[in-house]
Amino acid sequence: MSVFSLDKNTGCVSLIKHPIDSGFPVTSTQLIEMFEQSEFGEYETITANIGKLFAPSKNHKEVSLVIAKAVDATIAINIDEKNMVAEATITTAKGGSLLTMEDAQEALSQAGVKKGISPRALDSFLGQQFEKASGVAYSAIVAHGRNPKEGSDAKFVRLCSTAQDRVLSPQATAGGKVDMKDLGAIITVKPGTPLMQRIAATQGEDGYTVFGDIIPASPGKELELQPFEGTKIDPTNPNLLIADCKGVPVALPRGMRVDDVLCFDNVDVSTGHIDFDGSVIISGDIKDGMRVKAKGDITVLGFVESGIVQSESAVTIVLGAIGRNRESEEAFTCRISAKRTISIGYAQYCDIKTEQSLFIERQVLHCDLTAKRLIRVGKADNPRGKIIGGNIFDAMRIETGELGAPAGTKTRVFLAQNWFELRDKQSQINDFEKVLSTKLLELKNARTKAEKITNPAQRKQFTDKITANEKQVNARSRHVKQQKALVKRKIAQLLASSRLKVNELMHPGVELKIAKETKQFSRIYPPHFVKLSEGKITQSF
Repeated sequence: MSVFSLDKNTGCVSLIKHPIDSGFPVTSTQLIEMFEQSEFGEYETITANIGKLFAPSKNHKEVSLVIAKAVDATIAINIDEKNMVAEATITTAKGGSLLTMEDAQEALSQAGVKKGISPRALDSFLGQQFEKASGVAYSAIVAHGRNPKEGSDAKFVRLCSTAQDRVLSPQATAGGKVDMKDLGAIITVKPGTPLMQRIAATQGEDGYTVFGDIIPASPGKELELQPFEGTKIDPTNPNLLIADCKGVPVALPRGMRVDDVLCFDNVDVSTGHIDFDGSVIISGDIKDGMRVKAKGDITVLGFVESGIVQSESAVTIVLGAIGRNRESEEAFTCRISAKRTISIGYAQYCDIKTEQSLFIERQVLHCDLTAKRLIRVGKADNPRGKIIGGNIFDAMRIETGELGAPAGTKTRVFLAQNWFELRDKQSQINDFEKVLSTKLLELKNARTKAEKITNPAQRKQFTDKITANEKQVNARSRHVKQQKALVKRKIAQLLASSRLKVNELMHPGVELKIAKETKQFSRIYPPHFVKLSEGKITQSF
């Protein structure tokens, strides 16, 4: 028979008789042990009342026999600083009532949580009450806000291939082999041919906090199609660019151009030098001493042999470019330059310059290379080409299989050389800031003197002129601060993105300069990255 009784109305557990009347338990420790082994063991004991039961008393009949009580489970809601996460903490019941889904939802409502509540997470969280010991606390995230989904900028999708696409995709023969000399028909378009589709920018999706406050999304940038020479916007569709004449399509960042095309078997003394406003396709070679200049793309399916190639667009030379061996100060006999991408199969004793990226399929020997962006020697996915000797000027990134040669051939690499130009510009901006600060101080002194003029009309005339000058100087100051921040950001981006990647070996004799830092390498290194970290050239293997 139990010595304890439960009052269901109050949730209190009492001894049926005082220990003095029943003769047991004898001590408080014995009472607690009996209680813990009883059906009410999870209830919260009232230590003070248990102590009084065994304390000397003149009238033990007046001492309370209540030794424990039921405690319901409780829930607390905490919101993070950004109001994006609601975390609930449950303290499990001690003999009392468990929390229900309605209790939890009410607690969230009182905490102001309106959105992002996960019913599944909340249900799983409440279900853990059956597994946890009584009186313990446990927590879980039960509501998430949603970050805004930024809108995407307008996109431009090419609807036709270009000559360069075709050149880089040799045709398969009937037996399944690839004929590197057969590059298919020249890509041409007719008037009305779709060239490029504009996909409009999206507005994005607003986010929200757990309190239901809206976090507005930034819409994407609306960029318009740009019709260049030989193209126009479709009269029936403002998002479609079409050809306006017959010719070769040339891809540009936000539009396309259609060039007239001039075709040759070879360029030699029989054809003379070529200077053309459109694109040029040469199915053979450019012979020694010949010059080809074009405003459009230049595509050579063979070799360039000590020739000069100049394009205001892109240059593609399938087999390669070769110049004559030279003394250190002599000019290169083979020179190739373009404002856009240059793609070459192989290069030796050449001066190659592009304002964008340079791609060499196999190897480059004793050349001077200049590219504002990427120089890649080898296939796109994992370049394993070779750079042996020569100089690389002013690139941002280089990817190659091997750099240098086992014999220690001197190979110089210069990255992020635009840093010097940006630092000069930064110094000029700082100097101009000082000039503007001096001018503002002079205007302040002039205002102090003007305010002392006794004649009101003359005083107003001077102060108005000073105010106008101050507005002009302040406007210049704001512009200068913007320029200063822009240059600082450009320097940081330049240094962060400039790096050399070697996929196989770097040989002795390599000299690397990133911005103003220089390092000589005198031994063989396995695959690794080289970049500028905290002002020093570092290698990561």
